[in-house]
Amino acid sequence: MNNKLYWVTVILSSLVMAIMMSGIISGYKMGFSQAWPPIWLNSFLIAWPCSLTLSLTLLPQVRKVAEWLCRPRSKTITKVNLCED
Repeated sequence: MNNKLYWVTVILSSLVMAIMMSGIISGYKMGFSQAWPPIWLNSFLIAWPCSLTLSLTLLPQVRKVAEWLCRPRSKTITKVNLCED
């Protein structure tokens, strides 16, 4: 992944996650009324810097764990002789 693609991906993914999660959680907690949009905006303004910071610091480690989990495994089959001939 080139440098520009990395930064655009991190910024957009943290933005989308912060928008969605702050909106869903605040709406669920207080209801989607006319009082909800300013509360959501306040929640978003707190959530996005947190999301961006976590994406920048944890994303490389998460990617390493994902690569480790998805790596090809060697298939070692050992023949067990249950009966002596």
